[in-house]
Amino acid sequence: MMTTTIAEAPEDLASPRAAQGSSTRLVTELADLAELAAPEVSVCVLRRGIDPDVDAFVRGWLLPRPLSETLLVDPGAPDVAALAAGAPHASGRDAFLDDVRGLISVFADLTGCPRIGVRLARLDKPMCPRLHADMVTVRLVTTYVGPGTEWAEHADVRRDRLGHRSNGVPDEVSGVLRAGARLRRMAPFDVGLLKGEAWPGNRDRGAVHRSPPGASPRVVLTLDALA
Repeated sequence: MMTTTIAEAPEDLASPRAAQGSSTRLVTELADLAELAAPEVSVCVLRRGIDPDVDAFVRGWLLPRPLSETLLVDPGAPDVAALAAGAPHASGRDAFLDDVRGLISVFADLTGCPRIGVRLARLDKPMCPRLHADMVTVRLVTTYVGPGTEWAEHADVRRDRLGHRSNGVPDEVSGVLRAGARLRRMAPFDVGLLKGEAWPGNRDRGAVHRSPPGASPRVVLTLDALA
């Protein structure tokens, strides 16, 4: 059985692979998320620190409750209040909603999309446990609590064994990862942009990723660019 090595994103910031044909860009400035547009890039991750007010709100209000909220918003005036429905009007709630609005604004600026699909969920098990690529143009993902999304380099993957093509065999034994490959994992509050198969000219190069294994509860936000 293959042993899967998981590398946290902070370690990868110093990785030479980012300068040697890597399909990943790890950045520390918002403006650098635009590197996703490069043809060879399928994953761009913004490292950012944990906001204590947002973290306290998510752990104190969202994490203890069943949570699965989806919205369709106008990026010019996103109404996201439903994501914190019933929460007391305190600084943590406002900081959380401001963070979501800020991510929507950044995502809209990068994609130019007229509508954005927003999903906020508490997850108690992996939603997508096998490595796969999505048939979308681009998706933003950030995990506020719990382990973040895992992804693999384009060159490290056998795409004929992604998702259902592994015939139900776990990634660790299916051979989907080439010898010596490692998975990377986003840290809490990281902002990940995952270029999908529907991105123009990106067929068979969509970001290969999965939910982290295990049953640790997570609070995850995703944004999708919609026409």
